[in-house]
Amino acid sequence: MKVGSVILIGIIAVVASAGAVVAGTNADLAIPAAAVAVGASAFLLLAVFDRLAWSTTAPATSARTATTRVREAIAAGKHGRRELIALLDSLERSGYGLATPVLPAETLDQLLAASPEEFRRYLDARVRDLERRT
Repeated sequence: MKVGSVILIGIIAVVASAGAVVAGTNADLAIPAAAVAVGASAFLLLAVFDRLAWSTTAPATSARTATTRVREAIAAGKHGRRELIALLDSLERSGYGLATPVLPAETLDQLLAASPEEFRRYLDARVRDLERRT
């Protein structure tokens, strides 16, 4: 609903409520005024729900998907190690919450300086650990 419509319906709801109260014991006026007030209030409530409703559309995907990031990190060789470690950390945190410990700086430096075989063993162990916990 547009803002102008919401304001107009709000005014109608208030005026109809006031009319029902002023009508007092005159049921011929009070009941229709109360019905208009309830109807207008229902439209306002629908407008609020419409505005606050969860989106049913799929979230926009990034141009750089996780698969692309992994592929680029592997292609970068030793320079892509930090990205691979960050992706594994992200996977671990998304599946197991923020309680997952952050990799110490010394360990990260050792991994960045490790031989390709040692780094592959580290990646293999991390992936196996993630698989085991899922």
